[in-house]
Amino acid sequence: MDEKVLKKLQHKFFYVPVAIGWLLIILACAMVYYVLHMQSMAQVENALLKASTKPYFDTVHSDKIVYVFIDGGEVTSYSLVDAFTSEEISDIENSLVALDNRNLIFNRFSTSTGKKYMYEVSRFGEKEIKKFIVIDYTDTYNTLLTMGITLICVALVGMSAVIGFYYIYSQKAIQPVKQSFERQQELIANASHELKTPLTIVRTNLELIGSDPSATVGDNAKWLESAEYQVGRMHSLILDMLDLTRIDATKAMVERPPIAINEIVEGMMLSFEATCYEKSIELSYASQDNIKVNADKAEIEKLISILLDNAIKYTPDNGSIKVEVQQQRKNAVLTFYNTGEGISQENIANIFDRFFKVDASHKETSNSFGLGLSIAKSIVQSLKGDIRCESEVGKFTKFVVELPLSQSGKSE
Repeated sequence: MDEKVLKKLQHKFFYVPVAIGWLLIILACAMVYYVLHMQSMAQVENALLKASTKPYFDTVHSDKIVYVFIDGGEVTSYSLVDAFTSEEISDIENSLVALDNRNLIFNRFSTSTGKKYMYEVSRFGEKEIKKFIVIDYTDTYNTLLTMGITLICVALVGMSAVIGFYYIYSQKAIQPVKQSFERQQELIANASHELKTPLTIVRTNLELIGSDPSATVGDNAKWLESAEYQVGRMHSLILDMLDLTRIDATKAMVERPPIAINEIVEGMMLSFEATCYEKSIELSYASQDNIKVNADKAEIEKLISILLDNAIKYTPDNGSIKVEVQQQRKNAVLTFYNTGEGISQENIANIFDRFFKVDASHKETSNSFGLGLSIAKSIVQSLKGDIRCESEVGKFTKFVVELPLSQSGKSE
């Protein structure tokens, strides 16, 4: 996956939602305008229909209605209220005379003054006198026009907001993919770098062995042991990388059974007692009972093994290691404390990075590749917990792991 692929992915996260957002905004604004338009024009038409059913001398009617009678070339008008000027009446009459000779689909017209009118027409009498009932709906038209312009502005603002929102969203949406891709590249690069040295040593040893065909196995024991040791280092690196891959793949696992984490820690402590005895390290353990978390037993065993192994490795002879398991509010808290040189604050910031080693001076001769704490952090994150390191140079190092309690593990 290169930069072009990431750009295409970002475009998909941007253009498709923006198009859908625009469509929804346009449909919403169009629907609002359509409903308001239909309601407003229905009121005008109802008023016009009401006026057409009343006699023109009905003085109770208060709408801006004008009655126009066209009898051949003779035109007369009557308005129920004093709402029209003589110029407006003249414009209406001239417009109706002009409309009388045309077939119109809509019963609406405008005058030269910009006024908007709607009308109904009927015929009566032997001479078929035409009776026009005309209503002024200019205010309604202007209101609808203002509403339409307002909705267009709202739609434009909304569409701009959608562009801004989904632009930010598309950038954030691809961040996990981008980070995963970068971490994958970093893992491959670092693993290749770490494998380069042992492979070179193995190759050199094999060349030395092959340079003397008459030499016996005993003669080449030194080179064979060196090659075996380097193969073991590579095997350890591959297993660690497989662990990281497996943990990343199972992070989305939802169902995990509740397990008593205090019992697992106690069992793991027993397996490390012999190693501590060899270094004269005092190993102590304290725990509350029945502390349960939702986790896979193998994950917890791996986590404890990494932290205990790390503590023993950096605890000097005659030092001490303390392990505690406690319940604090809604979390199970595991504390791994050991005496020793400690870790500087500068290194603590990078302690969980992959392939990071506090002491890189013995990089080629150590079985550690700096993946242990990274694996521990991945396990804790997959369990929706938190891990942190506290240390004081020359005195102690402490790792604290907090894991959410299982519902069955929460005390009342």
